[in-house]
Amino acid sequence: MKKNLGKILPLFLLFTTTLFAQTLAKYHLSANKTQAYVKEAVEITFQADQLDHTDVMFFFVSPKKSDDYEIKLLNKKTTELSYHNYTTTFTYILFPLKAKELRVAFDFTIKVASDEAVAQVYTGSRDNVKWIDTEDTNVTVPPLKLQIKQLPQPVDLVGDFTLESKINTTTINQYESVHLLYTLKGKGYKDNNITLLHPQKGVTLFSEINDAYSKLTKDGYLIHREFIYALSSEKDFTIEAISLKAYSPKLQKFYTLTTPPYKINVEKIDTSTLLDDKESPNTQPLITLETIKTFFIYLLIFISGYISALIQNKKQKSKKQEKKYEDIAKTKSPKELIFVLLHKYSDRDINSFIKELESMEYKKSNKSFTALKKDLLKSLH
Repeated sequence: MKKNLGKILPLFLLFTTTLFAQTLAKYHLSANKTQAYVKEAVEITFQADQLDHTDVMFFFVSPKKSDDYEIKLLNKKTTELSYHNYTTTFTYILFPLKAKELRVAFDFTIKVASDEAVAQVYTGSRDNVKWIDTEDTNVTVPPLKLQIKQLPQPVDLVGDFTLESKINTTTINQYESVHLLYTLKGKGYKDNNITLLHPQKGVTLFSEINDAYSKLTKDGYLIHREFIYALSSEKDFTIEAISLKAYSPKLQKFYTLTTPPYKINVEKIDTSTLLDDKESPNTQPLITLETIKTFFIYLLIFISGYISALIQNKKQKSKKQEKKYEDIAKTKSPKELIFVLLHKYSDRDINSFIKELESMEYKKSNKSFTALKKDLLKSLH
């Protein structure tokens, strides 16, 4: 008899709690689709409506964590329909990670407080209820069931994306680097494990990934990701073509993102040509008195015009230039400056500065970073 009472009591409490919760509020849990592929965005809506209008009511909803999916809150909207009559809508975006029947569970809590309790701590937001004396009711919510399927063929991306590449040069010497920028844009599942270029024998590879933009939407993440690479070698090499397989849930089709391969020509420098092996000077004079005279005449004409223009425009031009190249001036490290130059100034003559910055970053050059920035700004003006 005691054993039976022990089993019946929890069921009775659960039943009475459920009935009490139903008199306080009602909820509706739904999804924009009940079948989806792995990593396809699913929009889930949880709406709670106040039924008992005696007191102030707050709704708290949180999805339970699982290795089977990723779920993020997209937005929460509370609307006051009338006095003590609120409705709150929670919108979530779920990315299924496994092909199976998913059971997406939620914790739902109803908090009830009197007007007096709210008035004592009210600071302008209904969500600021940390110190409000409330009566809490935890509501059991049956899990939302979703049928998740595996794609018929493996893919690297799920969503609608584009991929572009930009290279600064295809000819270098053994002391220079090739700089390559890949830009991935689109909307869908954000996979942080994608790597475009892989190390190859005889080629030194430096890489960095920059998430220039990432925002959650109902169709997944709106992404603008940049893959930045610097490659150097002592002999010719090829940068492989990129091919990413993708699936578009919106268009319900497979597609491929591609970029071309790049063949890099490495010109060797004969260090012996840098040494002067002549034992006697050239007997033929390279500079004559007439040459010097002509040079100084043109130099004086140039300096006169230059100084006159400089005095008139120096202040105004200086202010404009400082504002124009503010992004360069604000950089605090060689690595940060390399990114700014490759991203915004790749069409300018910056190769010599990139080399020096790489030397400072990777080979620990003794040159002053501040001095290099000054030289760079002068060259860009």
